[in-house]
Amino acid sequence: MTRSIPALALVVGGLLFGCGGLPEEDEVAVPEGEVSQSAVKYIKHTGVNVAYNPANDNVTVNDTLSDGHSAVAVIYNPNTGSTTECWNSNGVGTSHTCNRDYPNNPLLRIKACTGESSTMKTGSCSAFQDVRAFAPTK
Repeated sequence: MTRSIPALALVVGGLLFGCGGLPEEDEVAVPEGEVSQSAVKYIKHTGVNVAYNPANDNVTVNDTLSDGHSAVAVIYNPNTGSTTECWNSNGVGTSHTCNRDYPNNPLLRIKACTGESSTMKTGSCSAFQDVRAFAPTK
C-alpha cells in the first residue's frame, strides 16, 4: 500500500501541472504538416464572408446578402506589393474559391468587400486582416 502512494502522487502531480505531453485546456494539438480548422482565417463584412485556408492557400468568398452586389476578397502581399482579388458574382447563397499558391510563407493582408463585377470595382470593405500563408510539409 505504501508503494502506491508515491506513484499516485506522481500521476496526480502530472495531471495538475500539465506534465504528460497533452495540450492544456485552451490549446489545440496540431500535428506537424497539418492545419487545424482553427487555423482557417475568417473575414466578415456586410454581405460577404471570406475564409482563407493556409493549408492550401484557398480563398473562399461567400455572398450572404441579396443586395445586387458581388462578394470580393482583396488580398494584398506586402512582400511583393501586389494585390489580387477573388470575385464571387454568382449571387446570394453561393461561394467561389480561388487557389493562390503563395511561396515563401508571406504575411498577407485580406479584406472582405462588396463590388460591381461588371466594372471590377470594389465598394464597401472590412478592414484588412493579417494572415500568414504557408505550405505545410508533407
